[in-house]
Amino acid sequence: MSTTPHQPTASIQIVVPFPPGGIDLILQLFIDGLKERLNQDVAFINRPGGTGAVGSLEVAKANPDGLTLLFASQGPLVYQPQLNSVGYTALHSFVPVCRVTSTPSVLMASGNSGIKTIHDIVKASKANPASISYSTPGAGGLPHIGMAAFSKLMGIELTHKPMAGAAAAIKALKDSDAELIAEQLPTAIALANEGAKIIGVFAPQRLSALPDVPTILELGCDLSFQSWNVLMAPAHTPTDVLQRLSEACLGALIQATPLMNQKMGVEPAYLGSAQTATFIASELDKARELIKVSGL
Repeated sequence: MSTTPHQPTASIQIVVPFPPGGIDLILQLFIDGLKERLNQDVAFINRPGGTGAVGSLEVAKANPDGLTLLFASQGPLVYQPQLNSVGYTALHSFVPVCRVTSTPSVLMASGNSGIKTIHDIVKASKANPASISYSTPGAGGLPHIGMAAFSKLMGIELTHKPMAGAAAAIKALKDSDAELIAEQLPTAIALANEGAKIIGVFAPQRLSALPDVPTILELGCDLSFQSWNVLMAPAHTPTDVLQRLSEACLGALIQATPLMNQKMGVEPAYLGSAQTATFIASELDKARELIKVSGL
């Protein structure tokens, strides 16, 4: 493929605002397809800190030339700015390239915890408040806020164990340093194969992938939330640049679909730039409600 005179040849850097072993695993599955379609070098760098806020701010301040992008989940985009002063907002500091994935969150228990149902959690927590803990990738992200809302609505007290990123939060569950975790579906299925137990789904209906697992709603807790990942550019990135990046992402995701399915049990959930902007705006409203319920 030959480069056109208007096509940039400098390399693109995608900032992942978390430690390795989290959403960068998804990015790795389609980044080669991006390189091919853009005829440009594309690399990613992990910039952890502030539960995603540090790396996100770096991209918000970058030149809007399409060469510095952000691959982030809902936490740093719609939750952190409502909880902390982070120096950016999702709607004004960035413009979407595309949505990549969107999966329901599920509630899991450590295989060694003896917890098999939500009723087990309630019973143990009522008998011994704060005796059951949940691990998260850090304070102020969706897993933290979702679990805080869950404990409020269930009228129980759980102990929060914030860790340094998703990989560390998962390790805490595996090592039985925490009894519970709220995880997105692909990671949950992988963990279930290693002995952890999926005990509830934070979705309005049961999932086709987990037909025997009840929703949290069925168990008397009106709570649902989803995990998603998007590719974002700094605000004021030119429309033609965004369109080129968005089209390349679509092609790369179509190519990577079998691999994403095989490696992570996830299907791409692509939305273009304008649709992603609408989606994020609707998620901001949901986040506001969830934060209110959580009491954080």
